[in-house]
Amino acid sequence: MEKFYFEFEINNNDRFSKLQDFFYALKEEKAKDNIISKDSKWIGYFEQDVLMKFWWPTSDELNEYAKLWKETPINERFTSPKLQHPWDFESMIDAFSNGEYDFVSCERISNEKGRIEFNPWSWPYGGSSAFRALIEHQGFKILSEDV
Repeated sequence: MEKFYFEFEINNNDRFSKLQDFFYALKEEKAKDNIISKDSKWIGYFEQDVLMKFWWPTSDELNEYAKLWKETPINERFTSPKLQHPWDFESMIDAFSNGEYDFVSCERISNEKGRIEFNPWSWPYGGSSAFRALIEHQGFKILSEDV
């Protein structure tokens, strides 16, 4: 399959540098099949206000979520507003670990535009929503995509 990509507006150079560092560290670990979602090193690639955009549920919140999940009719579980929440940080890392794709690049393609490329191994490949969350949680606006 050909490379898939997200192009996005870069509005903060420091954040883009951290995004690149994170991407290439994750790429290296994925190539070794060694991404550990609970590893605290991943948090160090993000500023505090970016981390706050993720869902950090307490055990009580997780229990309440599980209860709501069981009480919600099966056909409504993925559309019910009461079950919607932002990505939690570890789930995003886990999605990158389990996604059936290679990380290709995260580069600046102009002064104000960046591009993340990944190469799916097959179809289905696990989706691209983790990439979308990674980009948007940085405060970057997605301009175009081929996913």
